Amino acid sequence: MKNICFHLNRKLWVTMAMLLALSLPGFAQKITVHGYVDDELGEPLIGATVMEKGTSNGTATDIDGKFTLNVEPNATLVVSYIGYDPVEVAVNGKTDIKVTMKENATMLAETVVIGYGSVKKSDATGSVALVTPDEIEAGISTSAQDLLVGASPGVVVTTSGGSPEGGATIRIRGGSSLSASNDPLIVLDGVPLSNDGVQGMANPLAMIAPDNIESMTILKDASATAIYGSRASNGVIIITTKKGKSGRPQVNFSANVSVNTARRTWDVLDAGKFSQIIKDYWGADSEAASQLGSTNTDWQKQVLRTSVNHEYNLSVGGKAGWLPYRVSGSYTMNNGILKDSQMQRVTAGFNLTPEFFGGLLKVQANVKGYYIRNQFSNEGAVGAALAFNPTVPVMSNIASGNPDFPYFYNGYTSIVTDTFNSWNINGTVNPLAVIKDRQDISNVYRSNGNLQLDYALHFLPDLHLNLNLGYDVSKSTENNILTQNSPTSWNENVKNGAGTLYHVYELRRNTLLDFYMNYKREFEAIQSNLDAMVGYSWQRFDAHGRNNGTVYTSNGFYGPAVTNGVLTINPDTKAPGEHISPDYFWSSGKLMLISFFGRVNYSLKDTYLLTFTLRNDGTSRFSKDNRWGLFPSVALGWKINNMPFFESVADTMNEFKLRLGWGVTGQQSVGGYFPYMPVYVQSTQGSYYPNMFDGSYGSDNLTLYPGVYNPNLKWEETTTWNVGFDMGWLNNRVTLALDWYLRNSKDLLSYVTVAPGATTSNMMDQNIGTLRNIGIEATIGAKPVVTEDFTWNTSLNVAWNKNEITKLNNTNDPNSYIATGGISGGTGNNVMAHKVGYPAYTFFLYEQVYDQDGMPIEGSYVDQNGDGTIDDNDRVMKHSKDPKVTMSWNNSFSYKNWDFGFQLRASIGNYVYNDVASTHSTLSDTYNTSGIHNLIDTDYYFRGGQTTNTYLSDYWCKNAGFLRCDNITLGYTWQNLLKDQLRLRLYGAVQNPFVITKYKGLDPEVFGGIDNNVYPRPVSFTVGLVATF
Repeated sequence: MKNICFHLNRKLWVTMAMLLALSLPGFAQKITVHGYVDDELGEPLIGATVMEKGTSNGTATDIDGKFTLNVEPNATLVVSYIGYDPVEVAVNGKTDIKVTMKENATMLAETVVIGYGSVKKSDATGSVALVTPDEIEAGISTSAQDLLVGASPGVVVTTSGGSPEGGATIRIRGGSSLSASNDPLIVLDGVPLSNDGVQGMANPLAMIAPDNIESMTILKDASATAIYGSRASNGVIIITTKKGKSGRPQVNFSANVSVNTARRTWDVLDAGKFSQIIKDYWGADSEAASQLGSTNTDWQKQVLRTSVNHEYNLSVGGKAGWLPYRVSGSYTMNNGILKDSQMQRVTAGFNLTPEFFGGLLKVQANVKGYYIRNQFSNEGAVGAALAFNPTVPVMSNIASGNPDFPYFYNGYTSIVTDTFNSWNINGTVNPLAVIKDRQDISNVYRSNGNLQLDYALHFLPDLHLNLNLGYDVSKSTENNILTQNSPTSWNENVKNGAGTLYHVYELRRNTLLDFYMNYKREFEAIQSNLDAMVGYSWQRFDAHGRNNGTVYTSNGFYGPAVTNGVLTINPDTKAPGEHISPDYFWSSGKLMLISFFGRVNYSLKDTYLLTFTLRNDGTSRFSKDNRWGLFPSVALGWKINNMPFFESVADTMNEFKLRLGWGVTGQQSVGGYFPYMPVYVQSTQGSYYPNMFDGSYGSDNLTLYPGVYNPNLKWEETTTWNVGFDMGWLNNRVTLALDWYLRNSKDLLSYVTVAPGATTSNMMDQNIGTLRNIGIEATIGAKPVVTEDFTWNTSLNVAWNKNEITKLNNTNDPNSYIATGGISGGTGNNVMAHKVGYPAYTFFLYEQVYDQDGMPIEGSYVDQNGDGTIDDNDRVMKHSKDPKVTMSWNNSFSYKNWDFGFQLRASIGNYVYNDVASTHSTLSDTYNTSGIHNLIDTDYYFRGGQTTNTYLSDYWCKNAGFLRCDNITLGYTWQNLLKDQLRLRLYGAVQNPFVITKYKGLDPEVFGGIDNNVYPRPVSFTVGLVATF
């Protein structure tokens, strides 16, 4: 028995030895691979997954992006990381491997920031657009609003010409009000900003350097915006700035220089043509002809210039021990194409994002500071340049007989009334003098930031408590200094040539406290996900300021006729330091907003989605009877691509989602902070009320009078329905987002007539009007070509919107309307009207009659009612200032290290009243008591003097549809310089290179529909660099 056992044991040992011997070569072939994973900027990727393909053998990168893994010598490593394209690397016996991963823009766009949280784009049930500016877009943009131009359908951004401070108007889905604000709510890093203007600053977006922006989320429909309740009717733009990342310090530097020049100027008559018209119309021996000179001055060239701008951005981010950080600074110098106009901006900020208790407590601390110095140039100079006599020189240098002031009017050619060179108080000021006479400088100091604490309870980590404390404070001053003996000093104030100073001070504060609880949980047993949030918000706005009035800085002069043509100081004028107009102080009071809000996101089987939000807002802006407003919304989503019947096409069509939404939003920005209260107002210059004691008038006896108020004012409300589809093919290589919406706004403010004695005015704002907007939006994205060396990305945005006033006032009269759209020509003329059944701001004009050659017959209009009289009843409601369709087409191409891109933008169906042409095309206007005036060069001139008002002819209302090229860019990138320590990109760009349009005005893109803009939009040529260390 022992022998048998021994032989069996011996055989067992031999067998085991043979198996071990056979397995040893396998163990011997395993190698240890040491690797490093980073992104395209050289930033280590922490927590990237590294797997041996076809096995469960894997690991993750550490805090430095490094990993160690034992694999077969011929294995393939699969590296993956959220937001990046997966990478496969063949080992081929190597023990040291470096992997650089590329960002996947589609994957990064999956998460969007919404109010008080974030959501995966695939789970979003509302109409939301995400703008993630890259270094190309940031490099050619001056302010944040530039990044929104053409970025999303239904978002129309109209810049304000070529002014360096960069103002713009933003409208989302056409706006929702007639009299109140139509500006969207701006939320910067969780802090809602006020849309009240800051003295010396264009708008809130003008302060933000584009290089510091991580993303901009545009909330359009009510299911997305209702979480902001009473301020969300016009849409919401959420801006998230860049934050620090873990890893080694990374330095980013960018710089650019741009040259700007007017794309086009107005075609006005040169000296020869103008002289001939004056002589032909007024006569060669007329007083008008006697004012003709012998020079040929292009006044537009005198006031405009080619300017050079430059901008620099520097940021450092990384992790110092346990503290992720980012510190940034920027400097911008924008010189406008109007002489002496300039904007300088300095920004600095830091962001800290530490985590404590194993990541349960997350802290975000943001502080940003801005200094903006604007030197304003009088834009009226461009208008004056169109009309001023082109036959006279810029400088006349008429001797004054005073050695301290050698020339009258500081040497500028001016309109005088006699041989003593007395100033013509009705005359037009020399266009260059309009600029040079003043030094108007504002200084704005602004800071905003927040401290946000997000704590996941230790015993219930699915429940987060979030506290956000925020602020936005600005202080601004403006000094407007008028030079002594300048043409403007003889034309304004007391008209005696005295120098003056006008000083303004303003302080605005905005403080915020938000607290909310957020519960997120996946319930695997019922295949459900729940994201519930409930919170409280407190926000206060206040502002005060001081206006020092107009103060003398020097004595005035006697009139030249009094001193026989010698410029002489008048000692009897007020001394320096004395006031022309009185000081006054103002305070807005405190505007308080208190809110309770909540949201529930629920998904079932990752297929059926539900979002419900509710916000209850209270504001001090309204009386206690109208102080609170409730704003609900509901949205449903259905991921059709996750349904079983969709499996047959799933390989081709990877996304197909249906969205349905309904909600109510509000508008509480309806005037001052206390429009419902009887506030007393101090009399001001030009509208003094009699003193109640002695009946006297004037600045020494200022009285108070009750301002207009309406105790029944309340929110404007907008109810929105939205239906949308999100579709993607070939792993989102082709995408389509399609939305239809219906917006009904009610309780709109209308400025209507009230009964005599009801208030201190015969008109006041009341909640009466209703307005409907209906529209369709589509975004098509594609990557038509993707190869190893060449990629083409393209996207097309198309939007159609129609609005209609459905109620305007308390009358049932179908002919009732509210006039609007004031113009320069005549006195009190309006060329637009609000009327039931028509779009807001529809043109209301006479229909011009033309001869057989297509030229207008002066004073002849269509008698619409056939009563033989041309009057207000014959004016026609026709055409709108708003486009019917807007489109933008964005393209980017990359070939190896080269990149090229362009953006085209179109507007179809918008009309413009050419106000400049209407006031510079009439022969009788070329001469009056203020001198002779130039005209634009046009095909037809009205003779003037007719009884019917030509300013109200539809001859001036023109189709202003256009196709504009916003920008063209070309760049080259060196990915690995200085032994992988430097990434460098050089680029060039041209902005606004061409516009295709039938409109003959200066520029067809006019926000208000009345083209009184004579400030040209510039063409900009930019070169720049972006470096990452």
